[in-house]
Amino acid sequence: MPKLPRYMFQRANGSFRYKRNVPKALRVILGKDTLYRQLGNSFSEALKEYPYVHAKIEALFDLERKKTDRERALELIRENLGEEAAELVLARAVPEYSHLDYDLNELAYSLAGKLPQGVLEQVYQGELKDPPVTLETVLSDYLDYKSDGEERGKDLHGRVERLRKEMTRLYGKTKMEVVPLKDITRQDATALRDVLLEQMAPNSVLRTLGTLKAALNHSIIEKGLNIPNVFAQMRIKGAGESRADRLPISEKQLKAFEEVVSHLPVASTLVMLLMDTGARLGEVVGLEVQDVDLAAGALHIRPNSIRGLKTKTSVRTVPISERVRERLSGQVSGLSMRAPIFERYARPRGSDAASAMLMKHLRGVVEDPKVTIHSIRHRMKDQLRNTGCPEALSKEILGHAQGSIAANYGAGYAIDVMRAALEKAWQ
Repeated sequence: MPKLPRYMFQRANGSFRYKRNVPKALRVILGKDTLYRQLGNSFSEALKEYPYVHAKIEALFDLERKKTDRERALELIRENLGEEAAELVLARAVPEYSHLDYDLNELAYSLAGKLPQGVLEQVYQGELKDPPVTLETVLSDYLDYKSDGEERGKDLHGRVERLRKEMTRLYGKTKMEVVPLKDITRQDATALRDVLLEQMAPNSVLRTLGTLKAALNHSIIEKGLNIPNVFAQMRIKGAGESRADRLPISEKQLKAFEEVVSHLPVASTLVMLLMDTGARLGEVVGLEVQDVDLAAGALHIRPNSIRGLKTKTSVRTVPISERVRERLSGQVSGLSMRAPIFERYARPRGSDAASAMLMKHLRGVVEDPKVTIHSIRHRMKDQLRNTGCPEALSKEILGHAQGSIAANYGAGYAIDVMRAALEKAWQ
């Protein structure tokens, strides 16, 4: 007999059962210390049934852990006193000293010691209370809200997890999960800022706290809380963009960079695309075959199965130069429409890996730390500006937000107009 999976055991009569100890925190709630499920009379039957039973038990535990005292109290009232009683409690319309009032008291007394005190109090009083909004619920609710794909889901999840880790280390689990949001102070906020500044650059702290500020704003609005956002308007010394933070790459530096990667097919193609479109590296790395329109000589920069985009205004069509069209023509030949152009980097954080690869080659010829791969995009901005390209057209090409609502109306500039502006920059 091979080794049995965890939680499976064989009975004396030869049949197989699933035996699972209930977590201590759920024993009072479920009314049992151990759960048993029949798996089958033979080992093969048990193996077939095991995944479904295990998943069902895990889902039960997970569901019970997530239930609030309010949800448990309402369930008890509905199950023991009926739907009409539950509706009256929900409406906060239980008459004092009524039969229902006494029934609720009796129900709570009968369950004393069997359920958490917070549940029994709500049953006894016939008054349901929403759980307090905490820092933990703020982060969880914000992740749920942003899971529609408008923001890069994996990146946001990573930032929130880093925040949760640092905040738990600083504040402690109780303050994260129990203390109401209204009791979190400005001093708590500045303490987190100072801890983050010890670990990362000021601009990174600004972005990280920006996520937390947005999460709090979401909860304050959605929950109707009349409290200030203590993480708003944080002063972070050294943060904020300036022209000196990152420089455009010079023509001499770019030529040296092109020469270094010229013998590397993937790297040289990426550099060519960045040079001639001004696109972000993440936008280029995540291209699929269907995003390349060779007939029109353009790239459709849009969300796909590989990656999302930074903002809504990042969605655009950008003309490509003849040399880019020739390079991509050979690269997409024979591939399906959903195939990635850069297969090695078509994965989570693939753009980070591509950036590290390119930076290694760039640092071989450019030592200035203010010149990075993103500097190629800055170069295109300067090229467009210096060749007389209107600012609104430049923003359209680069996927920057326009300055007014009216500017975002319509389908945008025609591809030929954008091509004419880019041809001057390509020269």
